[in-house]
Amino acid sequence: MVQSEYDILIIDDSKYITELLEKVLQFKGYTCKSVRNTLNAFEELKENKPRLILLDVHMPQLSGYEFCNFIKSNKRYNDILVYYFSGVSEAEVAVKTLETKADGFLKKPFDLADFDDILIYLKSTN
Repeated sequence: MVQSEYDILIIDDSKYITELLEKVLQFKGYTCKSVRNTLNAFEELKENKPRLILLDVHMPQLSGYEFCNFIKSNKRYNDILVYYFSGVSEAEVAVKTLETKADGFLKKPFDLADFDDILIYLKSTN
């Protein structure tokens, strides 16, 4: 696997959300790629290893939880930061965050400032 072409992989089936996040994160100096389902995300990981994955929980085919389980249980990928963002109950996502070893979660609808702490941490690990 070669050096990743981008810092952040956004996985969400909403075109609006992926485009919004890409624009905001690029404005903040990050390179991004977005995909609309977890199966395409697997293909992306074959060629690129991002530093951060922003992952919607409810996805077609394979849920965000299942995708995160794969990432965190695979030695090749388990150092990638994974943050869920979801509109499901905060209690459910909090439990699943622990179970799947995700690094955290953001509640939808989110304020773009909610990403600041994640980005500060990402910058500090550069």
